[in-house]
Amino acid sequence: MAKRSRAEQDIEQRKERHADDPERVDVLDRAGRFKRSWVDLGEALADVRGRESFSRWGFDTFNEYCRLELHLRKATADKLTASFGYLSQHAPHVLARDGVTEQIPQPDTVAALARAREKKDLPDPMFEAIEADVLSGDISPASLARKFKEAVADTEGSDSGETKKAQRAVTMARRLADLLADLQHSLPDTLAADVEEQLGRLITYLNEEDQKKRR
Repeated sequence: MAKRSRAEQDIEQRKERHADDPERVDVLDRAGRFKRSWVDLGEALADVRGRESFSRWGFDTFNEYCRLELHLRKATADKLTASFGYLSQHAPHVLARDGVTEQIPQPDTVAALARAREKKDLPDPMFEAIEADVLSGDISPASLARKFKEAVADTEGSDSGETKKAQRAVTMARRLADLLADLQHSLPDTLAADVEEQLGRLITYLNEEDQKKRR
């Protein structure tokens, strides 16, 4: 048997210590099986966040619970819950798949699909065609990005230099926001909140200006 990682050993020990709490053990077990079934873990995390079960288990926040008990970064936990939520709302039939005979899209790909839906860069029929392609197979986030880029190019033609710069700025701002999420626990609360707010304002402004130009 392969040697277990430190995180896997800790999860097993926690399962033994909290054997009298089935819900807590269930989430720990799903975390241990994360590589095989991210959907199960995403569902459990969404339930824990919704019920605030982490508070009953002695944790101040959902993110603290994920980091200390499940060894999951904030960005990972948010991605899993958001991806599960997207499938629950827009493609519940995918959640019924076993992940073996019928594939389940990667959480990174689902998260990218969710972001693309929010941006609304494509007419609904074109977006739905790409979405169906994603949900029917195992497309990587990079492949999905290429599909959207090509589709946008087909509908919009060549973008101006200013528009491309704005799009790159939005992409960089989103990446910085993701990095900030990973560092949030080591930054002063006010600093992290201020930077996150300003990044959000920048992204919103650039997206709104882009939409105006497309009208």
